[in-house]
Amino acid sequence: MKAARQDRLRILRSHKTLIVLFMGGGCIYILPYLSIYLYVPMKDAMHLDNTQIGLMGSALGLASMIFYWPGGWMADLFSPRKLISFSLVIQGLLGLWLATLPSFKVLLTIQLLMGVFLTLTYWSAMIKMVRLLASADLQGRYFGILEAGRNLTAVVVVAAGLYLFDWLGSNSNGLRWTIILFSAVVLALGLLSWVCLPATTATGATVADDKGKIPLRVAIGRVVRIPAVWLAMLIILCAYVTSAGQAYFTAYATDVYEQSVVFGGVLSTIITSTGIFAPASAGFLADRWTTSRTIVWLFVALASCLMLFVVVPGSPRLFPLLLINSIVIGCVFFALRGIYFALLEEGAIPVALTGIATGLISLVAYTPDVFIPAIAGHLLDRYPAGGLGYRYFFLMLAIFAVAGVGLTLLFRHRISAKLLKAS
Repeated sequence: MKAARQDRLRILRSHKTLIVLFMGGGCIYILPYLSIYLYVPMKDAMHLDNTQIGLMGSALGLASMIFYWPGGWMADLFSPRKLISFSLVIQGLLGLWLATLPSFKVLLTIQLLMGVFLTLTYWSAMIKMVRLLASADLQGRYFGILEAGRNLTAVVVVAAGLYLFDWLGSNSNGLRWTIILFSAVVLALGLLSWVCLPATTATGATVADDKGKIPLRVAIGRVVRIPAVWLAMLIILCAYVTSAGQAYFTAYATDVYEQSVVFGGVLSTIITSTGIFAPASAGFLADRWTTSRTIVWLFVALASCLMLFVVVPGSPRLFPLLLINSIVIGCVFFALRGIYFALLEEGAIPVALTGIATGLISLVAYTPDVFIPAIAGHLLDRYPAGGLGYRYFFLMLAIFAVAGVGLTLLFRHRISAKLLKAS
């Protein structure tokens, strides 16, 4: 009786921790990517041009790429609870600085600092906390709920901010108070994380584990010799390619299917909304079927849907195809995003090396943010006739999905061979 009660309390604590984690994870990215939601108001109120806003995004991306791997080391050296709380508080303070609507040079500095603290002290710490929080048979579920919760939180908080912006007159004053609102929410979540996140996880594992005693050079050497790390890295890269190409679905709807700009925005919103339920659903499937098996079938579905856009010429009369296929693609790539880090557990990557492994994986796996826009822009400019550029673009995404199938099957083969050898 006492044991059952303790189990229930442990589960309740882990659920509370997961909720706080996904709330923080959903809000901490709003301020760095504010231009996604308020591009024109930022441009007008801060007296920026398109190039300057682009440079701000590049500064954020550059800082992120540099600090992914050092951030993994930080997550293994210090308590994720401290790192997560610290990151949220710093992002909130930087948001208040942003709310002063400063000059471009200051904005560039703010974006660089946001990128540093997102990757150096936050990202890997969040991934490690979730991995430690969930038992081995619940990894997919917890990572899926994390992604779903992050998307839901972002939708709710951004909607509240946009309402405030509109209520205050959609001007520079409205932008300033909207940024203050976002900053206050992030600061509050930083304090909540400090209070609610455990020093030890629900599974009893110490969050600041013995990794701190391992020299950095030794830890890196151990990580780079694990084949599962490199396979997981390439699998996640193949999945993230479609996520990075998501922005072009709106332009595809307007340019090829001749839909209105308003419909393009609605379609983008619908696709994004699938991220609220698809990751959690995939997480439950991953725990039942194993993560790698679920990922194989998700890649197969993704490749099939992308090839449908390749072989079927777009036209206004095929509007239902555009709508249904886009929604299915959205469900699939959000499902992949929800569970692919559960491969760390299935690949038997040591928990003590989770942070460094996550940093190395992220360093390479998220490079599509760098090369996909450049390739897409080249294809669309080079082959404008009849939407041919879009078809080549979707073909490229489909090829990555097929590669993902092969890499995941190889991952499964190596894991099975390792288990047979161990037995």
